[in-house]
Amino acid sequence: MNLWRTTEVRALRQMAGSDAMTVAAALGRTPRAVQDMARRQGTPVPRQQHVLYWPTATKRRARAMRASGHTVNQISAALGIPFGTVRRWVYEGAAA
Repeated sequence: MNLWRTTEVRALRQMAGSDAMTVAAALGRTPRAVQDMARRQGTPVPRQQHVLYWPTATKRRARAMRASGHTVNQISAALGIPFGTVRRWVYEGAAA
């Protein structure tokens, strides 16, 4: 556990309104540590983005791979995308 320097706490206050990833990168801390310190200081807590948006081209590629006979697990490994995400794309594409 690294103790927070006064300069880091000041920077955290100045970056109010930024997302947790931006503040964490600027301070060399984890997003969770930034959020915890903000709570302790009584400053607005930076929000953590919980969604990673994949390009439409990647979705199309996953669906094309599935159409050509690849399993969801193979597609997930080949594209580096979580299994559940690929499965959702493949089956939402079949229903759409």
